[in-house]
Amino acid sequence: MVVEQGLTSYGFTDIISFTKRMKVVIEVKPDDRKGMECVENKFLKLPNIQKYEVDRRTEDGFIASVEMDDGFVFKIYAYSLQQVFPSTVMQLIERKNDGIGSRILISPYISDRTAQICEENGMGYFDYAGNCWFVGHSIYLSERGNKNLQPKQCSAVSIFERSSVVSSLILRELFADIDKVWKLKHLSEKVGCSIGQVSKVMGFLVRNAWAVRTAEGYAVSEPGLVIREWGRAYGRKDAVSYPCYSLDNISVLERKLRELKQDTGIESYLTGFSGGVRYAPVVRYNKVHVYMAPEDIREAVRYLGIKEVESGANMVIYPLENDSYIKDCRIITGDMVVSPLQVCLDSLQLKGRGEELAEAVLRKEIIR
Repeated sequence: MVVEQGLTSYGFTDIISFTKRMKVVIEVKPDDRKGMECVENKFLKLPNIQKYEVDRRTEDGFIASVEMDDGFVFKIYAYSLQQVFPSTVMQLIERKNDGIGSRILISPYISDRTAQICEENGMGYFDYAGNCWFVGHSIYLSERGNKNLQPKQCSAVSIFERSSVVSSLILRELFADIDKVWKLKHLSEKVGCSIGQVSKVMGFLVRNAWAVRTAEGYAVSEPGLVIREWGRAYGRKDAVSYPCYSLDNISVLERKLRELKQDTGIESYLTGFSGGVRYAPVVRYNKVHVYMAPEDIREAVRYLGIKEVESGANMVIYPLENDSYIKDCRIITGDMVVSPLQVCLDSLQLKGRGEELAEAVLRKEIIR
């Protein structure tokens, strides 16, 4: 490809030679040139493409013509956006096509969730790292796994990380009943925080197409996706824990935890495998996971007759960093168990069987 550039007071004028026989002059913004080139390069590498030509600019992208080697020509309507959220894609998909041709999305960064929505709805996408997907007119383009150097501008970490106590309380209130529709004011009053904090969390969920806003208020629409993304962010920072070993088997250890409460008043809350099987007995396990108040752990270790170890633990004690971890805890067959939501978050950190358990609890207790 040959590119000649002349600098004007309004931007760059790119003279792009799309084929050996034709030149087209297109006025583009500097930020858009890279996106246009990403699409052009992908199509011109295909052996059955004879010509690729940008016809004209639009308010939100451009329209291009693609000629195949058998003479067939089809149009591409490209949306070129510097920042894109899943909700943005949903809005684009809802627009009428008006028979203009195949639609594609171009952006510096396209998340996995955005890509999934595009593919499910037949909209192609191209990012600046070379990841792309396009299906149509006997063409199949798919490339993934290229690392994108563009930073993800609205990271989920700030909403989902362990230290975000207020955000955590808002999310937990939403998951107490995922069918409930909330007004921002009512949710802020229920949690005891500002409307601005609630608006921030709900706005993030809506932008990522995990929640919807209606005339009645806000509601979670994709609880499973929220929990999985929350679990990923949750696991980026290792939780403080005390791995311990006991000569007792699992059932004896769990009985001793009940006796610990009776004899000393020290409360413990089952999570992970031992908590999850109380909701969905789908896995076998050989390790107890439990929450305790930090100030109670030393006395509990002495009472239980366990020893802290570096490997081979059959009990893991997590100090309660804040009370949100035990919000909506339950008593099941005499044992204190954290909520299904907390079980899912903790079990997702236990790869393999833990992920299987989290999925089962999610389906049985949260997505009914």
